[in-house]
This record gives sequence, structure tokens and C-alpha cells, in this order.
Amino acid sequence: MLLSYFMFFLLLFWGGLLGFYAKDLLRNWREPVLRHPVVIFESDDWGAGPLDQAKSLEKLREILAAFKDVAGRAPAATLGIILAIADTRRIRDMGGHEYFSASLAEPLFDPLREAMLEGARQGVFALHLHGMEHYWPPALMEAAAKDVNVRGWLQSDGIPGTEALPSALQSGWTDASVLPSQALSSEALHAAISEEASQFFACFNERPRVAVATTFVWTEEVEIAWARSGIEVIITPGARYTCRDETGKPGGADKRMANGELSRSGQIYLVRDAYFEPTLGHTPEQLLRDVKEHVRLGRPCLVEMHRFNFIGTAEKRDASLHALKTALQQLQSGFPDLRFMTSLELAEAIRAKVPVWVETKTVLRINVWLRRIGQIRGFSRLAGISGLAIPLWLIGKVTR
Repeated sequence: MLLSYFMFFLLLFWGGLLGFYAKDLLRNWREPVLRHPVVIFESDDWGAGPLDQAKSLEKLREILAAFKDVAGRAPAATLGIILAIADTRRIRDMGGHEYFSASLAEPLFDPLREAMLEGARQGVFALHLHGMEHYWPPALMEAAAKDVNVRGWLQSDGIPGTEALPSALQSGWTDASVLPSQALSSEALHAAISEEASQFFACFNERPRVAVATTFVWTEEVEIAWARSGIEVIITPGARYTCRDETGKPGGADKRMANGELSRSGQIYLVRDAYFEPTLGHTPEQLLRDVKEHVRLGRPCLVEMHRFNFIGTAEKRDASLHALKTALQQLQSGFPDLRFMTSLELAEAIRAKVPVWVETKTVLRINVWLRRIGQIRGFSRLAGISGLAIPLWLIGKVTR
């Protein structure tokens, strides 16, 4: 009798545990399982800005083109494109009270655009929409009225880099002139996204199909406007942050997502959650470990690698390029079946469930799912304490 009661309450607890984590368990099951190791380098912030970017992109292109995967494909770096920057000379000449911008389409930036397009023609660059500016201009002007450093940036000599701005102000889809930040009006947001999509076409003669929000702060309203402008793929960190909180950090997360999930507007989400920023001390060995873990979990490894690693002093640029070259050498050595592709190609393969890329065998998918759910915070520990880990382990043995 006691054993019966024990089993009843044990099964009841297991059922409650599975129910409590049902959303996470289902998300991990629905997320596609890739059949090959896939690595995509994602580099944001390129575009209107310091002119030394063109030389950096040429060197980056040379390194990427020197490598090939098992299918003969060169690694692709996606470039998150910024389409305009503050025209600091004009702002300064007009007294600093009105905002003016310089467009990436202007002749001044011809060498930079050509470097981007040449890399795209070679198949080593893929151009993503990152934003018109790497900030919301009215918020920047409002902040400049109160902050001498922001005011100095807006009226500086030459073409400034947005990396020097306060982090919160670098979010383009929220008004961070005050903290916590305030939502933008729907009208202003839709008008801005329509304008930047048109500007992207003017610069590259193609419409943007992939978008990544500056600092990963955006809203569902942004997704709706992106959809109207032809955006099919959204790069995410695995969550949608909608504002900057009172400390200036991304906050207000209202949604979590996995690779292959769809937005309400029909775009497909991809998750970028690996980091290779040599300037910040990230090493090729760390990247190798990250890729190994993504492969174990049947996931693509989208690697964040910002522009700031490759601009500034020649020493910093060359050190970052050398680190990237070393990382690529180690990746090829560590993963003979490594595949390179663009984020758009990955999204299309996932959406169409292309069997060359996406695992369809249920037994293999169950085995990967069991590995994934071991990463769910809290679930693995409670499953171990309650004994649920035992039947899960047995399922893993059967499906191995």
C-alpha cells in the first residue's frame, strides 16, 4: 500500500514537473536538429561611419576567402549594415540644435560600399539590415542637451564611431534619452523602417531580407513594420528585449524564441548566442568549445563578432584578423564535416525542412532533445532529485 501511494505521488510530481516546464520542453523539441556542424560569423555595425572600414573589410574578405568547407564553400560573415551617421560638421555649423545625417549612399562612402558588394559577390559577405542609424536621432539630440559627452560626439571632427556613445543610446527602436526608456510612437517607427528599407535598396540595389535590431532591443511593432518592408528573417539573442531598464541595460523581455520559430508576422527567428570578440579577450579555443556544444545540441552556431574588433589602430585590427584566421584553422581541424552558409540560407533550409540540413528521423531527434532539456535551468536538477532522470536516461539509451 505504501509503495502504491509513493508511486502515485511520484508520478504526480513528475507530471507536475513536466507540466511546469512544458513550454520549454516543447520549444526544444520543435527546434530543428541540424545534420551538420554549421558556423556563421555575424558582424554588426558596418556602414556609415569611419572611413578605415573599407580597408578592414578588404582584409576580412581575404581571410574568409582563403578557407573552404567540405563542400567547397567559403565562410560567410554577415554584415549588419548601418545606413546613416550624424553629419557632425553640419550639426556643428548650425549651432548643434538640429540633427543632420550623412547617408551611406553618398560618394564619400563609395569605397566602403564597394568593399561590401565585392565581398557579397565572392560569397563571403551577406548584407543584413541593422538600422538607419545606430541610435534613435531624436533621443540622441535630447540626450545631447543634457550630456556634454553626447553633445561633443555630435559635434566632433571627422566621422565618429557609434561605439563611443553611451550603450543605452545605441538602441535604435526605443527612446533612451530617459531611463527606463520610452516606447516610440507607431507612426514614427513604421515611417523610419520604411525609409531605411528604401535606403538599403538605394545603397545595394536589393531589398533587405534579414534584420538584426541594434543592441537586440526591438518590439513586436518593429517586427510588423519589418514584415511590411520585406524582412523574412530576424536575428535574435534568444529573447526579445523591448526597452532599456533604469540601469541602462536591455530589459522588458516579452518573448523567448528558438531557431526556426515564427513571429506573428511570419518571419523566422534565428538565435545568435556565441561570441568571438578578440578585442574583449575571446580566444579561438573558447569558440571551438562553443561550436562543439552547439553541434552536440544539433544547433547552428551563429557567432557575434562586432566591427569594433577591426577598426581603430592597425595593431588592433591585425590582431583580431589573426585571431579569426586561427579560429577558422582550428574549426576546420576540429570539425571535418563543418559547413559554412549565410543566415538567410540557413533560415530557408529550416523553413523548408531540407533533409540535407535538417534531421527528420524521430529517434535521432529524441536523442538530441534529451541533451537539450538537460540545459533547461532548474529542470535537470529537479529531474535528478525526483528520479525522473532515470526514465529519461533509459529513453536516451534506447534511442542512441
